[in-house]
Amino acid sequence: MLEVVNGVEGLRVGLLQLDVYHGNPVRNQRKAFERIERAARSGPRVLLLPELWNATCPLTSSKSLLDERDVFFDSLRSVAIRYGTWIITGSMAVSTSRGNRNRCNIFAPDGGKEIVYDKVHLYPGLKEPNLLEPGSSLGVFEIDGVICGVMICFDMEFPEISRALVSRGAWVFFVPGAWKGRYIRLWRTLLVARAIENQVFVVGVNRCDQGKEVSFGGQSMVVDPYGDVMLHMDQRPGYEEVLLDLGLVEKARKEHSVLSSRRPEVYRRWF
Repeated sequence: MLEVVNGVEGLRVGLLQLDVYHGNPVRNQRKAFERIERAARSGPRVLLLPELWNATCPLTSSKSLLDERDVFFDSLRSVAIRYGTWIITGSMAVSTSRGNRNRCNIFAPDGGKEIVYDKVHLYPGLKEPNLLEPGSSLGVFEIDGVICGVMICFDMEFPEISRALVSRGAWVFFVPGAWKGRYIRLWRTLLVARAIENQVFVVGVNRCDQGKEVSFGGQSMVVDPYGDVMLHMDQRPGYEEVLLDLGLVEKARKEHSVLSSRRPEVYRRWF
């Protein structure tokens, strides 16, 4: 449920920034589960992980794929129920009945139906299209009356997705990432841009491991609807929490009428 602190009603979000053991998916699952349970124990209402934390990148082998029926998912569901925490798994490379996917699983604390979002825009730079198939649905869900949306890493570079999420009422974007360190300035810029143009909170969690072929830059962030950075992590594995003051969404939208000033009837002529 929403938390009230000093008269402010908010959503407490935990950011779990992970490194990855290359070539060892079983060890990644074990270590990640330990960190997930430890983080959930601290009491966040929502816990977000990075992208593809079960896999070695670039994606060149199906050995990293986790079967969608694996008992590991049951373990995550149990943690969500035990600690009353929404667990947004970031994403994992998953083998499904409809092909291999870069999939975000979302587990509710009431044990309700699992929510699934498959990454829409696969990133050639990590060879995702060689092994995975893209999704075609939006990731929209509701936490304690707050409509939220999820985009996975490269999805964030396509403003069509974020605007579609807002058109469905989203106030918070969750963005798991596996963003390369050499391009980390783009990660920071895009998180802020998506917050400003959609007047929402944006929570981004990135990988932070260093590999032979590619290294990831960490710097997980939380940005408010005005574009102000509330939390900025460094490049090391870690865990942080932040309380999202949901009143800021309404305040920003009243003061700066970006969304209400849109002219979709005009835009349709251009596309």
